[in-house]
Amino acid sequence: MLYRHRRQRRKMRKGVLILLSIAVTFGFLVYGFEKQVAVFSKSYIPSFAHRAATEAINDAVTAKINELDYSYEDIVKITYMKSGEVSAIETDSQKINLLKAQTTRAAQDELTAIKHSQIDIPLGAFTGFTLLSNAGPGIPLTYSMTGSFNSHLESIFENAGTNRTIHHIRLVVEAEIVTASVDYEDTMNLETDFEIAQTVISGSLPTIYGGLRTVY
Repeated sequence: MLYRHRRQRRKMRKGVLILLSIAVTFGFLVYGFEKQVAVFSKSYIPSFAHRAATEAINDAVTAKINELDYSYEDIVKITYMKSGEVSAIETDSQKINLLKAQTTRAAQDELTAIKHSQIDIPLGAFTGFTLLSNAGPGIPLTYSMTGSFNSHLESIFENAGTNRTIHHIRLVVEAEIVTASVDYEDTMNLETDFEIAQTVISGSLPTIYGGLRTVY
């Protein structure tokens, strides 16, 4: 009877040790997994977030530009002297302000729509073996993006030959994007430009316009 009791106690101790070993091993695996996730966060999130934010901005701004459908004549008025020289180039500040405001808002709304994003990292990537890096189911890695936007228009005059000048109107959108996950946070700055309108100006330009790049 005593022998059976001792035997049961030995089995219980052995079972406890096994469970403890499993728990410790599992703890080390979880710890190692978390450390690896932190490494992947710094490697994967910046490139994915940069691409996602850039695509969102480009899509939103392009759609808004197409919707407004401004022509060069809608934005700029050129006045000529009797001699054929350009006397003044005036821009429509109301349309310019509307364009900047609506494109900036569109970019902000699009970024808000993808505020919470997810990357699926193949399970094999956690093994450290190149051959297995793309194998296995995807492990979700979530992150969020918030940002602030600013925009301005650039007026650029490009020499196109004798008494001919190409006048470009370009919209420049600047963004400061904050990307964060559980164990990662970073800020990236993006800048992209869009051709709004252009025309070829015939006739001599006053010196004030020659080679001028103005921002408004």
